[in-house]
Amino acid sequence: MNTAFRLSPTIPPPVEQVRIYFNQKGMTSEEAECFFLFYEKKGWKGRRGDFLKNWKNPAYQWIACILKHEPWRYNKSIH
Repeated sequence: MNTAFRLSPTIPPPVEQVRIYFNQKGMTSEEAECFFLFYEKKGWKGRRGDFLKNWKNPAYQWIACILKHEPWRYNKSIH
């Protein structure tokens, strides 16, 4: 397996890894960048002010919230 494309939970993640993860979940690269910039601005901290240990957990929650309220944003052609 090529480790260059392996999705790692390290904080902060490279924006390209976030794009890949969001694309795998059927979301756009623009949404991935919104997520990345949001957490970049917060210093990669969670709700309680603790540093995130794994960026994929809040990314999954971010995507789930979008799909709950706006299911039409799921891009079937990406997935």
